[in-house]
Amino acid sequence: MNALLVRWTRRSARLAAELALVLGITSLLAFGLIALAPGDAATRLAQQRAGHPGVTEDQVASARRELGMEGSIPERYVRWLGHAVQGDLGKSARTGRPVLTELAERVPVTLSLAGLAAVVALPLGMLVGALAVMLPWRPARRGLRLTGLLAVSLPTFWVSYLLVVVLTEQLGLLPTSADGGLAGYVMPVVVLALPAVGLLSRVVAVSLREALAQPYVRAAQARGTPTVSIVVRDALPNVAGAVLNTIGLIVGGMLTGALVVETVFAHNGIGDYFVQAVNFRDLMAIQACVLCFALAFTATNRLADRLHGRIDPRVSSG
Repeated sequence: MNALLVRWTRRSARLAAELALVLGITSLLAFGLIALAPGDAATRLAQQRAGHPGVTEDQVASARRELGMEGSIPERYVRWLGHAVQGDLGKSARTGRPVLTELAERVPVTLSLAGLAAVVALPLGMLVGALAVMLPWRPARRGLRLTGLLAVSLPTFWVSYLLVVVLTEQLGLLPTSADGGLAGYVMPVVVLALPAVGLLSRVVAVSLREALAQPYVRAAQARGTPTVSIVVRDALPNVAGAVLNTIGLIVGGMLTGALVVETVFAHNGIGDYFVQAVNFRDLMAIQACVLCFALAFTATNRLADRLHGRIDPRVSSG
C-alpha cells in the first residue's frame, strides 16, 4: 500500500511539474509576443472612455497604470506571473471585469460544444474507419477513405458559412446562434465534429489494415473466425494506442477550433472571447485564453497517454 502511495505521489508530482513547465513556457512566449506586437491596449482603453480618438498623454498614462503596463516587458511579466500563481489573472482592458470571472462564465459554453462534438465524432469516426477496412466492396472502402480525407481537408470557416447559407438563409431550417436553443448547437457541433471524424477514421483505417496483416490475424482467418470477431477481439485492442493519441489531439483541437465556430455562430465561449480580446489588444484576456488552450491540449494528451498505458502494459512499463 505504501509503495503504491509513493508511486502515485511521484507520478502526480511529475505530472504537475510537466504541466507547470508547459504553462510557464507558453505564458512567457505569449506575453512577449503580445507585448511586442504593434498597437496599445492603454490607448484603446483611453479612447473608449473618452468616446473619441483624440486622447491626451495623461489619459493614456492613467490607463497604462490601471492595466499594469508600466515598466519593461520582463518586469511586467514577473508582476503578472506573481499575481497569476495566486489565482489573479488580472482585469480585462475591454470590460474592466476580472478575467477569471469572465472565463468562468464562458468555459461551460465551449465545453458543451466540444463535448457534444466529441460524442458525435468519436464513435462515428471509429465506425467509418472500421468500415473502410471491413466492407467487402472495394469501391465502398475507397469512397469512405476519400470521404474521411475530404472531411479533414475542408476549411472550418468555409464549412461554417456554407451551412449558414444553405440551412439558414435558403432553407430556414436551423438558427445561427445559441438563442435558438438546442437547434442552435446543431451546425457548430457538425462543423467541429467533421474534421475529427475524418482524422479519426483515417487513423483507424490505417492502423486496422496494419493489424489485420499480422500473422496471428491470418491464423484466425484460416481457422474460419468471422472478420468482425477478429477486428473487435484481436485488431482493435492493438490499435488502441494510435487511436487514443489521436483522440487526445482531436479533443484539444476542438477547443481551439471554437475560435472560428463560436464567432460565426455567435456562441459566447472562450473562442469568441479570445477573438474579441485580440481585436482590442486585451493582454490579460489573451494571456488567460492562451493558458486555457495550452492546459486543454496538455491535459487531454496526458490523459490519453495514461489510458494507453492502462490498455497496453508495455507502454506503462516502458
